[in-house]
Amino acid sequence: MLERVPDAPTHALALNASGTVMASDVEAAIEAAVGQSDAATGLVIVIDPDFDGYLAELARGLASSGLAHKNLVKLAVVCDAGLLDEAKLSGFDVSAVPIRLFASADRWAALEWAAAARRGE
Repeated sequence: MLERVPDAPTHALALNASGTVMASDVEAAIEAAVGQSDAATGLVIVIDPDFDGYLAELARGLASSGLAHKNLVKLAVVCDAGLLDEAKLSGFDVSAVPIRLFASADRWAALEWAAAARRGE
C-alpha cells in the first residue's frame, strides 16, 4: 500500500510504502498525485519496516513513472540500513531519473532534498 506521508514538506511528494507494493501501484499513486502538473517535482518513497513487496517492483514502477512524468526530476527511496544493499541491486540505477537512496536515519534529509526540486535546486 502507498499512502502520503503527512509530515512531508509542502513541495515534496512523499509516499509511505507498506505491505505488498507492485509496480502498477507505484505508477497509479504517482499518477494520482502528480496528474497533469508541469511543475518540477521531487518524490520520496519511504519504505516501512512492514514492507513485504519486492524492491525490484518498486524500482520498475519508479522507472516507468519517471518516463511518463517528465516533471519528476528527483526521486529518492528511504529504507532501513539493512535494505540499502538490496536496494542497490534492485534496479534503482536504471531509471531515466536517477534515484537516490537514503538510510531511514536520513529521512528528513531525503524529504528536504526532494522539496528542493520545486525551488529549482
